[in-house]
Parts: sequence; C-alpha cells; structure tokens
Amino acid sequence: MKRQITLIVVILSLCMLFILQLSKNSSAVVTGDCEACHGLYPGMMEEAEPGKPPQYVLKNVLCVNCHSNADRDTIKILGGAKVPVVYNTVKPVKPLAGGNFHYVARDFGDRRGHNVEAVTSMDTRFKGVPPGYDRLADPSIIGYNQEKPLKCAGSNGCHGNRNVEDPFDSIMGAHHADDSAIDGSTTARSYRFLKNTNKVKGVVGLEDDEWNQNRTSKKHNEYSASIDLLCASCHGNFHSKNKTGKESPWFRHPTGVVLPKSGEYTNYNPDVPPPSDRPDIRIYSPDAPVGREKVPKSPGDEVRPGKDIVICLSCHVAHGSSYESILRWDYDALIAGEKSKGGCFICHTGKGE
Repeated sequence: MKRQITLIVVILSLCMLFILQLSKNSSAVVTGDCEACHGLYPGMMEEAEPGKPPQYVLKNVLCVNCHSNADRDTIKILGGAKVPVVYNTVKPVKPLAGGNFHYVARDFGDRRGHNVEAVTSMDTRFKGVPPGYDRLADPSIIGYNQEKPLKCAGSNGCHGNRNVEDPFDSIMGAHHADDSAIDGSTTARSYRFLKNTNKVKGVVGLEDDEWNQNRTSKKHNEYSASIDLLCASCHGNFHSKNKTGKESPWFRHPTGVVLPKSGEYTNYNPDVPPPSDRPDIRIYSPDAPVGREKVPKSPGDEVRPGKDIVICLSCHVAHGSSYESILRWDYDALIAGEKSKGGCFICHTGKGE
C-alpha cells in the first residue's frame, strides 16, 4: 500500500513539474483555476452515450463567452490567466490585433466583420456563403458548409483543425499544450491556433504577449505569408492569380506579393522617417503591417521594400472593425491628391500628395 501511495505521489509531482515547465516556457498555455473556464455553465457536461465519453454543450458559446467582456477592457483575468477579449458588448478600448466583434453585432454591422455564431446572426447578403469561396482552394476534407453558421473553430471556422467539424474537438487540448515553438506542426504550435488542417502546415508567426493591445513599431505581432493561405481557405477567389497580380487592371488588390523596391513604395510609412544611422530602411507601421519571409525571433521595427510582403492583414483585421470591409482604416476618408495620410497611403505614398 505504501509503495502505491509513494508511486502516486511521484507521478503527481512529475505532472506538476511538467505543467510548471510548460507555463514557464509557453506564454499562451492556460494555467490557474480550471473551473474558471470549465465550470462556466452548470451542467455543461452532457450525459454520455454508453461506451462514449461525455460531451460538452454550448461549445461555440463557450469560446465566445471566455473571450468576451461586458466592459471596455480587451484583456481580462479569468481564473488567474490573461485572456484576450475579441467581443465587447460595449465599445472596446484598445482593440486587439484581430479587431473586435462588437462592430459586427451592432447597427447592421455585417460588412464590418465575420458573423460568428453566438455573436450575431448570419450575414444577410451572403446567406452563409463566405464571399469568394472556392472549394478547390479549401484544403479541408469537409469543406465549408453554408447551411451552418460560421464558428470560431472547426470546418466552419478559422481556429483549430478544419478537418474536424466540431469546433470544440478541433481545438481540443491546444490551450494546455506546449506552444513554445510556433512552427505550424500542431494546433497548439500554430500561430494563434490557426492550424488549417492536419495535412497542411499551420500558420507561423511571432505572438505579441499582449495581442497587440499596446502595439508600437517595436512591439507587435510578426506575420508570415502563411496567414494568407488560411484566409484563402474561405476566400480563395480573392487570391486567384487571374484576378490579382501584375496584369492591369487587376480586380483584387495583390496579396502574398513583395512590397516593390521601386517608386513610391520605397517611402513606406512616410510620416515616420528612418533614424539617421539607418537611412536605408523604413519604420514599421502597425496600421499597415507586413509579412516576413522568415519570422524573426523578436519584433522588428524595420520594413524593407523588395523583401517584406503585402498580406491580407496589411489592410484588414480578422474579427471585426469599425470600418467597412473589416479594413484597418476609413477608406472613404482617403482622398487621392489631397495630402491625405495613413491608410492606403502608408504604402501608396505618392497617391496622397
């Protein structure tokens, strides 16, 4: 009996050391009070069918509730862990990198973000069909089901394994797994759990520990062009080479292309001149971020035309925005030739003169 007790103590000690080591090395690993997430709803576990494990109820609602807030703050403490807030029921202060679903859920905000279940109803214009959807560009086995709502994860979502229909199952375990290396090999090791499918390498990038809440040219997420492949899973026609690229006129703005090393683009972010000791570089603008050919180990404040990449997130945010088409800025306020600043003119510097 004593041997059994000793063995149990040793096993528990090793488990605790493993968990502590994970939390030490992996900033996104959830630690703290389990009940803060798993006990949000009384009776959230259904009775299991004979021979099968019990199932969670309200699966997508659980995701939304954990990452929502009734006040303006976009980072909250839940069970001792910092949790990014992507949906505020009141106007948020300092929206995070992906924006905020607040703008979709109010005042007929269909054009201002993704209509995720448990936040708002289905888009009235597209009727559940992702705009630009191309089944051939969707690598998932299941494909997007337009008869069902958009969810946070799963085959009808962005996060987790899109080969798994159930949003909870598709991301299961990722919050507690080792994510010390964002190499796209697993859901946990994919940038913000954006895995796509088990046969497609997940998104890689560098994750800011405040989800870009206090972003500057020197402190921000770092992206790679792999984020575009994820967007193309649902918006493939927007990435079609016969509608974007060098041929003129192009129908859609090119994405996944290098910021040109000539003309107006060499003056990227013209309102912030480079320091005198680095006159050959441009300063990174969080309002028009670029992708990196190779993700750096720490955020960089330099942008190099001819090397860094124009990506979907250079112009758009992922969740919701206060502007039409989920843009980062008010497109209607940008008037060519009238000394306008910001927005498109961060890259197209000559157009605002």
